[in-house]
Amino acid sequence: MKRTRGETAVNLAHAPGERWRLTWSQRRLSRSLVKAYLRDLGAGDELAALAEQAARDVVPARFVEEMEGIAGQLGMPFRSIAVANLYYDALKFAWGCTAMAFDTKDGPVHARNLNWWTENRLLNHGTMVSRFEGCGAGSFITVGWPGFIGALSGVAPGRFAITLNAVLSEAPPTVALPVVFLIRDVFETCSTFDEAVRRLAETPVASDSLLLVTGASRGEMVVIEPTPTSNALRHPEHGAVWVANDYKLIDAGTGAPGSDLQATSCGRYDRVGRLLEERFPQSLHESLAYLSDPEIKMAITVQQMAFAAHSGEYAIRIP
Repeated sequence: MKRTRGETAVNLAHAPGERWRLTWSQRRLSRSLVKAYLRDLGAGDELAALAEQAARDVVPARFVEEMEGIAGQLGMPFRSIAVANLYYDALKFAWGCTAMAFDTKDGPVHARNLNWWTENRLLNHGTMVSRFEGCGAGSFITVGWPGFIGALSGVAPGRFAITLNAVLSEAPPTVALPVVFLIRDVFETCSTFDEAVRRLAETPVASDSLLLVTGASRGEMVVIEPTPTSNALRHPEHGAVWVANDYKLIDAGTGAPGSDLQATSCGRYDRVGRLLEERFPQSLHESLAYLSDPEIKMAITVQQMAFAAHSGEYAIRIP
C-alpha cells in the first residue's frame, strides 16, 4: 500500500481506553485543538456538560472509553474531549467541502477537499493518519487529528472509502448517533460497499450531512443525502458522481442563507462537473490537481486527499 504520510497505529484488540497512544507532540497539539474548539463554540461549563451528557447517552460505550483514555493522556476533563469530538454536530456551518468519485479500469477513485477554518492553521499542521487494526471487518485508515476518534474521511482496503461533507437544512437536529461515530462504526463492522451504504442510509443521525461512498469495483459510487428525518441516494452518471455542500434530491429548505458554505457550493459543484466532463484524472495524484483548481480549492482548505478502495492506496496533500 502506498503511504504518503506517517501513520498512528490504533489496535482495536486492546481495551478501548488503551487504544490511542499519542506522542508528546501529538498530545501538545491535541490540547491546542481542544482549546480552539472550546473557544469556537463559546463552550462554557453548561455547554460542556451538555456535550458530556450527549456523548454518554448516544455514543457507543467503547468510543466513550476511548475518549476517556485520551482525556487521561491530555490531563483534560472528559467533557472537553467530548466537545471536540461532537464539534461537527455543534458547528457544521464552518465547513465547506468538495468531493468527487470517478471510475477507472480498476475501480473508483475518491477525492476530496476538507475545508474548515481554524486559527494558526492548527488543522493543517496537525493532520494525523490513523491505521486501525484488529477488527473483524478488516483494517482501515482515517484522516483526522490527535484527540479526534470519529471519522470524517477514510478508506478500508478492498471494501470502501467514505467522506463526509457538511450541509444545512431546516430539519431540526435530533437525539441520535453523531455521524462521525456512525462512519467510524461502519468502517469497523461492514464488510462490503453495499452493507456500508445500507447502514449509512438507514441509521438515524443527529444532524444533516452528505456522504460520498465508493467501493472497490467499477460503478460502486453513491452520494447519500441524509437529514435527521429523511434521506436519498444519488447514483453516478457517466461514470462519476460529485458533491459539495447542498442537497440535490432532498428539498430541505434554505439552510443558512449567506453562509460561505451555501454561497460557494453551487460554483464548486458545477466546476467539478465541468472538469470531469472534459476528462477523468488518470491517478490519485492527478485528482488532487483537480481539487486545487482555483474555482474549487478555498482559502480554508486544510486537507486534500484521494483514496482507491480497490487497492487501499491513498494520497494526502496539506495546502
